[in-house]
Amino acid sequence: MKETHDSFTKPTGDPFIDVGGYVIQCLGDRFPQKTIFELVEYATTIYIKQWNSKLHTYFLNSSITQPAFNAEKKVSETLKYYKGLLEETNPDVKYGFCRILGEETKLYVAGRSNHMMSASGAFINFHSAYESGLYLSKEALIRIFFVPLGVCFVGDKVALLQSNHAQVSSFLIQKNVEENLKNVASGLSEGTLKSEYGIVTNALFSYADFCIGNLRIAIIDEEDPLALKDVQLNMYHFTNFGASPDIVLYTFSNILFAFYAYCKKNYSTEWNGFINQHFKYSKFKDAHFDVSKQEWYNAKERLGFDSYKIWNNPILNKLLKNESIIGHLCKWSRKNQFSFNIVEIYCINLLKMDKYTIQKIKELSDFILINRSDDQITKAIVKLNGLKSSADFRLFLIKLIKENYETKNPEPLITLEDYVLYLFPDGSFWKNTRDLLLISIYQKLHELNLRLNDLPDIEDIEENEE
Repeated sequence: MKETHDSFTKPTGDPFIDVGGYVIQCLGDRFPQKTIFELVEYATTIYIKQWNSKLHTYFLNSSITQPAFNAEKKVSETLKYYKGLLEETNPDVKYGFCRILGEETKLYVAGRSNHMMSASGAFINFHSAYESGLYLSKEALIRIFFVPLGVCFVGDKVALLQSNHAQVSSFLIQKNVEENLKNVASGLSEGTLKSEYGIVTNALFSYADFCIGNLRIAIIDEEDPLALKDVQLNMYHFTNFGASPDIVLYTFSNILFAFYAYCKKNYSTEWNGFINQHFKYSKFKDAHFDVSKQEWYNAKERLGFDSYKIWNNPILNKLLKNESIIGHLCKWSRKNQFSFNIVEIYCINLLKMDKYTIQKIKELSDFILINRSDDQITKAIVKLNGLKSSADFRLFLIKLIKENYETKNPEPLITLEDYVLYLFPDGSFWKNTRDLLLISIYQKLHELNLRLNDLPDIEDIEENEE
């Protein structure tokens, strides 16, 4: 790219403008001799001649989508507009500060025909001082023009990605640009890249996987000075089409990213086994999961991860919404050995549970297991599973305290401070504490290779939780 002015590429904080900038940077690296206008010509040719002007969800009522124009007219009118921007000859211009770049310069109207998620000219009361639209610099509007090459469709809406770290944003946008241009080169492309994922949650986790697997600096490593801290992913899921433009922001938080990267890096086999068995698809009838092969199967067929990864997954949904998955971990731990380190990291970082609470729960699980017969342990687990309220759980713990006292142990099992501040702190949910105690018990039984009869099965636990 011949121009060196970074107004076309430097990050601004506006996700739409920044994606356009990353696309320009990618195209500039690919075609270093092309000017900005020549890159506009390149993109225009793709939009109109390769994609048949199917950009209604981006630039509504623009020269590109104008049905009264033939292809050549669409190209000439589009190039005329953007050449006018570059040469600063377009009408309806004013001087002021660009709302995006913050520079004092000539400003031009931004509406739904050349900018996404803006009000149309008919709704002038939406804008300051009854202006005919947002007023942005030529650099901002030109960057917006390149957005369709840096995004993809997830379901029926466009997914625009952004991270709080420029390196991660650039990495993800470059992937989309390469895939879009690859499809154009194949001659089979009819529009913006369509993700294989129709569910936003699955798509976001796949992007996190892509970063973790291919971008070393995205993985937290205290010994690596280049490792990025607190990586967060945002997806703007939007459409600018028709009378009902819509946008929803989905956030893959930095805390979730760190936890997910930790699991994938250190406990990949255990974590994947837990996640994969929770994929659901209503049309795949009588489904069973083969743990050893990580496959879903029924009487007719077997499906590997590449087939079922697009299904709905309640665990991934809850993680993205920051809802507790402790109940699911409890059910899983009943029959599967699962590192308690994963559970501990999850509780401390995502549920904001105190470390001492977890330590106390470990002590309680030891007390329930040590020097007891199989029958006594089974009864304790059945009792825990059957608890219906916080009052029942409190009574269960009080009986343990009494038992510890009657055996004349020199140390109290639970102090008043433990009880009030750590086992039942303000804002906590008793089932999380109960389930965590069960998980600790189950995992210690697995470690001891102790198999108990007459334990409630998964269905019974589900019923109790409901």
